Amino acid sequence: MTLDTMPLQRAAVTGPGLRFDAAGGLSRALRDGCFLLAVPAGFDPGPGITLCREFHRSPDEGPAATRAYRGFRDVPGVYFDREHFQTEHVLIDGPGRARHFPRELRAMAQQMSALTLLVLRAAMTDLGIAPAVWSEITGGAVDGLGTHWFAANHYRPERAKLGCAPHKDTGFVTVLYNEEPGLEASVDGAWVPVDPVPGHFVVNFGGAFELLTAALDRPVRAILHQVRQCAPTPGAADRFSFAAFANPPATGDLYQVHEDGSAAPVRSSEEFLREFNEQTWSDRHADFGIAQDDAGIADVVGARGGGTS
Repeated sequence: MTLDTMPLQRAAVTGPGLRFDAAGGLSRALRDGCFLLAVPAGFDPGPGITLCREFHRSPDEGPAATRAYRGFRDVPGVYFDREHFQTEHVLIDGPGRARHFPRELRAMAQQMSALTLLVLRAAMTDLGIAPAVWSEITGGAVDGLGTHWFAANHYRPERAKLGCAPHKDTGFVTVLYNEEPGLEASVDGAWVPVDPVPGHFVVNFGGAFELLTAALDRPVRAILHQVRQCAPTPGAADRFSFAAFANPPATGDLYQVHEDGSAAPVRSSEEFLREFNEQTWSDRHADFGIAQDDAGIADVVGARGGGTS
């Protein structure tokens, strides 16, 4: 039987945690690999939408009021043209956002980043992982360290290509805002639409979380997803999406936690990211997220091992 759309659990933020509509909803979401999260009151997606509409334009192509959102094509290590797909995107970490984003856009991205951490903590609590090891096993990501990416995606319908490559996100948690259909998830070997629900983010879990929990009796699923080819629609705006990601550091180790509560490193982040980049995008950016700067320190500004939706 082919599903018309993927059925997803629904949740809302309540205080420092999550409340799911259905009993056992979080456990089901961890098995599914994704769920819907109600957009909190007061969240304004406007700056993110403006960025998606403008980042690929030249600084002088449009009104002065949105100039700060344009010109990203000329920022190396921040703008990526995915030559084999419809998507082009801005990929940028916290320090990069401080340098390049206007104040209201930084604030919106920070709100979404805070949601990734709230989800990560709620998930680890549900799985029975002791808070004492959270910082170590996430490379500090749960404490706001690690790498907290933000992506803004623009899909070019004039390209007769897949919208975005089939992939799993590499990190722990992704919080995605989208308004148009196109996102699909792999369910039992078939691509099933994950249609947007007004007033909700799509939250999905990534490869680092899947690896971290693989030895538990309730392992997290990192969902395989893609964006199908977006057909041009006369008079309609191009498809867009934007997302925040909670990832481990680009260098160091990825961990696995066991039923007895112990944890051990099982793979290097660098190896994990390089394999993802090479297998997913098949382009010239295999080193992004793990390149070294002149001081020999990992330069992760604007270079993410993750995905787009």
